[in-house]
Amino acid sequence: MQLPKSIRQHLYGEFRYAVDKMAETPDLVGKLYFFSALFGEANRAMNQHWDAELGLIHFVLSKAHADMLVRFSQPPLGLGPMAWPQELPEALTKAARELTELFEGSEQDAAKIHQVLARIAEIAYTVSGNGYYLYLKGAIKV
Repeated sequence: MQLPKSIRQHLYGEFRYAVDKMAETPDLVGKLYFFSALFGEANRAMNQHWDAELGLIHFVLSKAHADMLVRFSQPPLGLGPMAWPQELPEALTKAARELTELFEGSEQDAAKIHQVLARIAEIAYTVSGNGYYLYLKGAIKV
């Protein structure tokens, strides 16, 4: 990904602030609030400089956020106190931090970006019925 230095630095600063706030926030909905800053900033950056990788980042982050927000606003499906992995909040924060760190340097490695985005998608998938089932089976590790 080739982003102008000013955009890359701005994304890194905003991502870092949001991820630091995610780490400080104890509740899941609060973490999601700060997580939303990531795709919001990616969206604003795309208006200044189009990059397909940045579009992918925006899409995966916004889809993950939407899926989790919908799930967390529903009752726990009768599967106990939670129908999502207890590790999810910390795993999401860790993955968001890993994505942020990829913007720290002057070049962004597309393979590493894809790897982190795949991890975020995997984490978000565990809030779906089938994703939680696969988590319970041990197929998805959070």
